[in-house]
Amino acid sequence: MTDPVPEPPALLADCAAFYLCMARAFAVPDRPQALTLLAADLPADLTELATSCVLPIAPALADYRRAIGAVADQPALLRLYARLFLVPGVAHPNLNTGSYLDGGHAGGSVAALADIYRRCGLEPDPGLRDLPDHLSVQLEFLAWLLMGAADAAGGSDPDRLPPVSAGVFLASVVAHWVGPFRADLAAAGPRFGLAANPYLALACILECAVQNDLARLAATGQPDVGRSDAAHRPDLDPEIARLRSQVAGQPIGEQDLAIIRARLQAAGLPSGHVAIPVDERDRVMGLASMTPPAPPSHRQGGPGNG
Repeated sequence: MTDPVPEPPALLADCAAFYLCMARAFAVPDRPQALTLLAADLPADLTELATSCVLPIAPALADYRRAIGAVADQPALLRLYARLFLVPGVAHPNLNTGSYLDGGHAGGSVAALADIYRRCGLEPDPGLRDLPDHLSVQLEFLAWLLMGAADAAGGSDPDRLPPVSAGVFLASVVAHWVGPFRADLAAAGPRFGLAANPYLALACILECAVQNDLARLAATGQPDVGRSDAAHRPDLDPEIARLRSQVAGQPIGEQDLAIIRARLQAAGLPSGHVAIPVDERDRVMGLASMTPPAPPSHRQGGPGNG
C-alpha cells in the first residue's frame, strides 16, 4: 500500500472555511441582518471558496441565489426556516441528523458523536442547546478537523493533527445523512407549498461538496475514506447495526412483550401496563377510529353569516 498523498495546507484551510460557512448557513436566522448575510455575503464567500476548493457547485449556487432572492424579508426567512425545521413531525427535514443514521431521535449515533468529540478533546459549551448530531455542530467539527490537519501539514502546529481524520468523519458519518437530508428538503417544497426553498439549494451544495471531497480524498489514498458502508461507521457498533437491520420494521409481538415484562419484574418495576401490543391495542380494547364532528352551521358560512 502506498502512503497517502499529503494535501496542501491552504486547500485544507479553505475547505475548513467552506464547511464553517455551511454550518452557519443552517443556523436559525433570528438576527435582523440574517437575510443580508445569507443573500449577499454567503454566495460571495461560497463562490470564492468553490474556486479554491475546486468544488463544482455553480449550478446549485445559482439556484440558491434565485431562491434566497425570492424571500421578502427577515421575518419571512424565519417563518420559512420554522416551517421546515422547527415544527415537529416526521414529514419535516431534520437538522438532528441522527434520525437519518438511526431511524429515530436521540439514538446511538448521538452518544457516539459526543464520544468522537471527546476523543478529540472537545467538550460541549454549557450554553449550547443543540445535540451532538445537529447538522451545524457536525459541520463545525468537520471544519475544526480540517484546520487541525492544515496546521499539522503546514508545520505551524504538528501536534494539532486530530485523532479522527476529516476524511473518515465525512465518509462514515456525514455521507450517510447528507443525501436523505437533501431528499427530505426536496419533498418539503411541494408538500408545504413553498414558492422558494433556499435551504434545498444549500443542501444540494453541501451534498456536492461532500461527494467531491470524498472522491478527492480517496484518490489521494486516504485510508478508509472509500468505505462508507454501515459496517464501518464509527457511530454504530457492528452487532447493534446487525440487530437493527434484522428487526427494523417488525411489529412488537406477545413474545417481545413477555421479555419486557420479565425484565421489568426482575428489576422490581411494575409490568401490568405491558399487556397488549400497540398495533393491536385498538382492536383488543374494542376501540374504533372516529371522525370529528362537523363545526356548527354558524361557523360554516361566509363572513356575512357570523
